[in-house]
Amino acid sequence: MRNYTAYILFIIAIFVLKACSTSENTITVIQDAPRAVAVQDTVEVIEEFSQLNIGVLDTVTSFDPLYAENLSTQRVISLIYETLYTLNEEGEAVPSIATSVEISEDGLEYVMTIDRNVFFQESQIFTAGLGRRIHAQDIKWAFERSAHSGLPPHAAELLMGITGFENYFLEQREVYDQEARVLDEVIGIQVIDGDRILFVLNERDPDFLKKLASPLLSIYPSEAFNQSRDGLRNRAVGTGAYKLDRIEDDGRIVLIRDDSENRANRMDLPSINRIDVTSFLSESELFQEFTNGNIDLIPELGPELILQVLDDDYSLLPSYEDSFEIVQHSVDRITAFYLHEQSITPNEWLISRLGLLTVEDFTIMGNITLQNQDFQLSEEADPQEQYFVAYTENLSAQALLNEMHSLIFMPQSSLAFFDIRIPTRRTSIYSLSSDTYFEEFRPLPDDFWLRLDTEIISLYHRNLDGIQSSLTPWNLQINNITVSDD
Repeated sequence: MRNYTAYILFIIAIFVLKACSTSENTITVIQDAPRAVAVQDTVEVIEEFSQLNIGVLDTVTSFDPLYAENLSTQRVISLIYETLYTLNEEGEAVPSIATSVEISEDGLEYVMTIDRNVFFQESQIFTAGLGRRIHAQDIKWAFERSAHSGLPPHAAELLMGITGFENYFLEQREVYDQEARVLDEVIGIQVIDGDRILFVLNERDPDFLKKLASPLLSIYPSEAFNQSRDGLRNRAVGTGAYKLDRIEDDGRIVLIRDDSENRANRMDLPSINRIDVTSFLSESELFQEFTNGNIDLIPELGPELILQVLDDDYSLLPSYEDSFEIVQHSVDRITAFYLHEQSITPNEWLISRLGLLTVEDFTIMGNITLQNQDFQLSEEADPQEQYFVAYTENLSAQALLNEMHSLIFMPQSSLAFFDIRIPTRRTSIYSLSSDTYFEEFRPLPDDFWLRLDTEIISLYHRNLDGIQSSLTPWNLQINNITVSDD
């Protein structure tokens, strides 16, 4: 009987131990780490690998959202980072990192609640390399950083309506002695708690939420700047669907889908696992790689390719209809040219020649506006050997300048690019670029003498599906795109 009782107790002990050692989820808490790791039963999921190859003409210059000044950089930034709000197909602001907003009756106060399930991507800038949960302080820090000296002003210009932002901006950029500064924050941006942030405006702004959708106002962690002076220039830490894997020696950027538990718990992941973004020096080189099948998508055709593959009504030429597809977006690229008023170069002959130009002189496709009616014709002015233009990567600007060089300068003179992007005392002409989205909030100066509005058109192979027209030129709407083997 004693042996039988011992045997029963032994069997019970085995069941107790087995019950204690198995569960559906075992939570392992990592000391000083920003999140807990859940160890779950392994379920084999077979997913077909999908890769998208994108070809662009503008160089991707930085992974810091504040430096995202060309559309190629903005397109990459929008895959890695997120903003408080985004725009839907109707152009309405809808929450992204934010989940809701309460607006006061006078329209001056915005209390935003953010999604605390948002995590920054895993990175060595964080403890143990694990992604940190977002905090309202991250938003305040990122927005105030946009006002700091030495940084492009374009993001800050979208925030000027916030109470105290302009004063903070001017002090940061014009009071060089840091000890003499009296403002240590923007009083119109206040963190209520980890989930909520308050914005106070100087006056009503019906477009305030739309401005927050700009990729320039992407949210990123301050830790990236605590470890390196370069910050995010050559690395990226965002909350978006993709993270930077590497930059190849040839400049190709490799993005991989963020399959971490933090991201998967928020929303459905895109079907594309990897995105390669390659910059090309010429449109002909890009198109050759596209026709060879090495590039799947060209988000924006340059002026040369528009003439090569499209008819006058912006439809594909018959020779390409069976192989390629296009989508015409609801937004234009804007290129405007200006005379440099502070130039020390005698420009009488130049102005006289520019006054002869007509819209019909140009072959480039797009809507051209000329404001040269008041340019005085001078018969006595002598041409300079060269007239200098501030450098630009904008292919539309380059194409127009090349046409002008042939139309009015040769053989008496020539146009030449300076190797600097801003006008100098010897510069006669400079150009500025924008698009119809930013033009609504930050219009280009209206004293241009020539302006070109070019429709943004994407070209892609027929094995891609889900590419849609967009009101925001940087938005690739990657969640809708699928790639087949056909």
